[in-house]
Amino acid sequence: MDIGVFSASEWLYTDTSPDQGSSNTLELAVARGAHTACQLLIIPEATDAKMTISVEQIAGPALPPAEVFELRDVMVEKNTGWHGFVAKDGDDPSGYVTRLAPFRVYDAMRPATDGNVQTNNGRAAVYLCWRLPVSAEPGRVQAVIRVSAREQTVAIPVAIEVSSAVVPEQGRLRVTNWFSLDNMATRHELTPWSEEHWDMIAAYGKLMRRGRQTNFWVPSSLHEIKRTADGCVQIDFSRAKRLIELFLDLGFTCIEGGHVGGRLRFGDPDFVLNVDRDIKATGPEGYAFLAQYLPAWHGFLQDNGWLDQTIQYVGDEPIDASAQDYRVLAGIVRKFMPGIPLIDAVERPGLGGAVDIWVPKNSYFQEHREEFETHRRFGDTLWFYTCCIPGGKYMNRLLDMPLLRTRYLHWGNYKYDLKGYLHWGLNHYKAGQNPFEENAPAHGEGGTTNLPPGDTHIVYPGTDGPWGSVRLQAMAMGIEDYELFQQLDPETGRAICQRCLPAFDQPNEDLQAFDRAHEDLLITASRG
Repeated sequence: MDIGVFSASEWLYTDTSPDQGSSNTLELAVARGAHTACQLLIIPEATDAKMTISVEQIAGPALPPAEVFELRDVMVEKNTGWHGFVAKDGDDPSGYVTRLAPFRVYDAMRPATDGNVQTNNGRAAVYLCWRLPVSAEPGRVQAVIRVSAREQTVAIPVAIEVSSAVVPEQGRLRVTNWFSLDNMATRHELTPWSEEHWDMIAAYGKLMRRGRQTNFWVPSSLHEIKRTADGCVQIDFSRAKRLIELFLDLGFTCIEGGHVGGRLRFGDPDFVLNVDRDIKATGPEGYAFLAQYLPAWHGFLQDNGWLDQTIQYVGDEPIDASAQDYRVLAGIVRKFMPGIPLIDAVERPGLGGAVDIWVPKNSYFQEHREEFETHRRFGDTLWFYTCCIPGGKYMNRLLDMPLLRTRYLHWGNYKYDLKGYLHWGLNHYKAGQNPFEENAPAHGEGGTTNLPPGDTHIVYPGTDGPWGSVRLQAMAMGIEDYELFQQLDPETGRAICQRCLPAFDQPNEDLQAFDRAHEDLLITASRG
């Protein structure tokens, strides 16, 4: 049986050889309250052999049992473009992607709670993860990973250095992934809003919290809205109440009111109502609706004691052409929801007074940093986001980018003092898209372009519920790194961060350099 041990910060591919990994003692280091992990690539002598993965602790402070995940490979059919979206015919993305498409990469993580994993094409890939409680005792743990197939067992020694540093359960960084409640039903063949659907929503919520997500949106489509003949609006917030109570119980800490308006096309100058896209949001009919909807939403939050935990979206990605209409719409929201911070992904810095929490793309922030810093000086908050842009050498969490870039996203939060991170795609699979086989689906009117690989999602619709991903784990560990950085004196923290991340488009993707920096981060944070 051939086995290779690999870092949790590197991709495994369907043609990776176990010889490319390590067969020596595995050395890991982790803070209390954080994750540590490794990957195994296994080729058994009998390709149809049933394999069992187990971990036995030999010495040291007690650790929780290791979690075993069977990795499933997914297709990357197109490469990311230099600016974003996908590379065009004739482009050469080889200078900034891991591989030229098409290829298959291990990303989806099926929980193997019984330790049993299956082979696919004569090989198996495994993700082993330890999630330490804050109460874990510091010290050096000695353990053995055992891989059994038929009559053969291979033992892999592992040492885990548990630092005295602590990552708090509720950290400082704000993180949100927008999710599709519809896909949580349809992708699992459930009746919308049945009890089975609510159970599935809870399962997705738990997975989001595993990824250290703190915020959750309440899309306006969740509300049941009726109009009477005299123009009055009746709104039932029952589903919103159940969702909010569920997610707060799971440990989320911030409610995001869904977008009030949207645009039919990206370049349109005017916003329409999200609940009725035939109505101009800032026109007389739109205002008549918002003058009833927004006070009702504000009153609902107030009655339940949730106002202090709420921020509100207005309209996604305003550009120069729509800036004037956005300002009017933001003013309407401020009128009827006084005191609630307004947040949006923004394409331009010229919206002072209309936005409280600015969320530019990391590339756009870096290019226009001085203008955004001006808003911070005036009391506003800065986050950043990624989506189908940026591409090239910028950091994003796409399937053809080095995996370390996903973790470094949150080193970027620390480096630039950006208080949050937003992504639109937790599980926003397109209609007909199989995310195991299609990860760069058609996008835009008439399918004029494609989204870059993995942009639509960071979780998968598994056969038994939602499955996480290697990228989601990398995000979680990057967020934990951020929380450790926050415990250092600024000069030391900046120096360690700079070694791996001179800029958003200059990540140091050498695994050994990252490991050395991470070790220094743990050592320095443990000193208090």
